[in-house]
Amino acid sequence: MVLAIETATAVCSVALGDTDGMIDERRETGKGIHSEKLFVFLEELMHAHQIGAEHLSAVLLSGGPGSYTGLRIGAAAVKGLLFQADIPLYILGTLESMAVRALLEKPGIQKIHAVIDARRKHLYHQVFFIQDEIIRRSEPALRSIEKLGEEIQPGDAVIGTGTDRLPEALQNTLDSEQLILNDSFISSVNLIHALNHSAFKNRFKEVNPEEYEPDYLSSGQVNDSDYPA
Repeated sequence: MVLAIETATAVCSVALGDTDGMIDERRETGKGIHSEKLFVFLEELMHAHQIGAEHLSAVLLSGGPGSYTGLRIGAAAVKGLLFQADIPLYILGTLESMAVRALLEKPGIQKIHAVIDARRKHLYHQVFFIQDEIIRRSEPALRSIEKLGEEIQPGDAVIGTGTDRLPEALQNTLDSEQLILNDSFISSVNLIHALNHSAFKNRFKEVNPEEYEPDYLSSGQVNDSDYPA
């Protein structure tokens, strides 16, 4: 059984999945909710399925970028859960897991912008170009909303948080084509889908839980250079 944890945004989500396709999730959204709900969700799922950490084949964790506090709480949870346990921990970038969900929701889409609200005038951003089963990616970056507003085109899908901060005309265009996927599509379940997706399963990185540190992008790392077209 695989355990997945998502805490990089205001969404706190924990899911269990097995080889038969069963997925059970606990999920709630709210400011500062991770410290209150994450360990409760973990306990609820373990109890509901009558398992302990020793029954897990792997733990999947959303690795950022995103909320410093949320990512820190997620990292602390897996370090405690996997302390002295011989269970692998696999990390996938949060924006990557969002892209998987967008692909499932929008079959045939050719370009996906995954974004997370970074406050002030910026969004965390990663773009994915899809051609058949080939996917090219930019690197995750902190980018200005103004610059992104110029680069996102009609027909592109946008998924994540902070989508309501994009230029209004662009929002209206994308909304009219149902190409904006808001934070209701952010979930730990996306990590399980990624593990089963041919283009994303090799993107997970196995790490030592005791040494793991999330991917924090600071305000000094703004990158508005053009990404590969």
